[in-house]
Amino acid sequence: MLRYFFFFYVSAISLDLTAGNMSPNFVNVKSDDGTNLNVARFGNQDGPDILFIHGFSQSYFSWNKQFTSNLTNNFSLIAFDLRGHGSSEKPINPKAYQSQELWASDVSNIINALGLKKPILVGWSWAGFVIMNYVRYYGIEQISGINLVGANTSLLGPISPPPPRPGENRVWMQQLISPNIEENLLGVKYFVDLMVKKKLSDPDRENNIILNMLTPPYVRKAMLGYPKDNSDLIHKLSIPVLISHGTDDRIVNYTDVIKVANALPNSELSTYNDIGHAPFMESPIRFNKELSSFVYKHSR
Repeated sequence: MLRYFFFFYVSAISLDLTAGNMSPNFVNVKSDDGTNLNVARFGNQDGPDILFIHGFSQSYFSWNKQFTSNLTNNFSLIAFDLRGHGSSEKPINPKAYQSQELWASDVSNIINALGLKKPILVGWSWAGFVIMNYVRYYGIEQISGINLVGANTSLLGPISPPPPRPGENRVWMQQLISPNIEENLLGVKYFVDLMVKKKLSDPDRENNIILNMLTPPYVRKAMLGYPKDNSDLIHKLSIPVLISHGTDDRIVNYTDVIKVANALPNSELSTYNDIGHAPFMESPIRFNKELSSFVYKHSR
């Protein structure tokens, strides 16, 4: 029954990925604790490797405006569903989502299993934590650079959202971890709208709601409240770091991200005015162009 339910959800997503380099190859990669990770590969496999890592309660499919762009002509684009998300396995034990080493090894195992050559890591939102975990346990020798997109890293401590505006939903996170599907769906819809300053098209909004609903509430709950401090990693991040952040981000406060950019020795801040938490969705042409330039400049 679950298989048919999942098929219904995925079939409802409206996007054609069948043409040319847009057609994905899927690979299953085992994590260190045996969790199966769903990995998708698009594009020109002879080009530089870019490994996209999505955020909290999202999916590899969140990056569809990159997979359906001319990035596929020149780059090998890889993305995966985080443990507990999308089509990846969803362990019940909360400890499966609370180990920094496990999150780090998921990335390392994908790099090794696919034979990626010093990829650029692109991390959105919560994936900033995942990338910091990777740096903590595996260093920077196997990657060429990092693009942090609306990302929280705890490099200067955790970054809180801006204060709620009048009339904003203040219980959406509680709704996201509720086992009550009606409440959960209300929280997901609010979360999807909160992510962007510019309203998504109806198909894009619907896709994002579907992708979010593929993450069980118990997974979201287990991921809350961690990690607190990665400040000891600042001196390790000597590789190029591009920070892409919207001034109207309602999830990760832009003013605090400026401080992170100033603290990193080899970083560049790309500011997206009047853009929210997802520059790659809201301003994909600019984002793809800047990412392309960053990869060409720093791939080794």
